[in-house]
Amino acid sequence: MVPSGLKNFFLIFGAEQLGHKPGLITAVSSGQGGSYPVVELRSSSYKNCRLCYIPDHLIVRNVTSVMTGEDAEADQHMQKRMDYSLVVLKEYALGLKTVRESGVIDHQTFRNGM
Repeated sequence: MVPSGLKNFFLIFGAEQLGHKPGLITAVSSGQGGSYPVVELRSSSYKNCRLCYIPDHLIVRNVTSVMTGEDAEADQHMQKRMDYSLVVLKEYALGLKTVRESGVIDHQTFRNGM
């Protein structure tokens, strides 16, 4: 479940602060779970604040055994996935910067998402 503090964050900060900026959803789970918060964020958190989630997301499962050296192959895969996702996030940030600076965004007339 998405923490209430994060949901409040999206209510307090709107399109002026978050609009047309990329977001990378990252979930952490002590077991095999972690997918429900990803779905919840994608379905309900971005509409009025206009945050743009990138298509990728990260789920760190069995977090107590990640990056501990217990499974070097799994750690290497997770590190590569994290690095890749951060590179993609950076490119989305550069691309969306031109959208924000283009002058086409009108948050006054169209305050809320559909």
